[in-house]
Amino acid sequence: MNENININIHNNNNNNIDVIEKKCCYCEHAAPIREANGYICRKKGIVTYNFTCKKFVFDPIKLSPVLPAKPLEIFPEDFKL
Repeated sequence: MNENININIHNNNNNNIDVIEKKCCYCEHAAPIREANGYICRKKGIVTYNFTCKKFVFDPIKLSPVLPAKPLEIFPEDFKL
């Protein structure tokens, strides 16, 4: 039952599709437990971060953003004719 889902994430290429695994850490029904390495699920109770079930609903807010690349260095010589 460990299926993957395709998520369109628009970036400069406009054609990047990332594959996100169905895990509780990305589910709308789960919330992290601070004292333990797990999640509390509205449907299944206490589960691990990589647990999955058929009630999985992807929550894009829980996805960590990818940091943008550093800009290239620009020198004054690049703008001289």
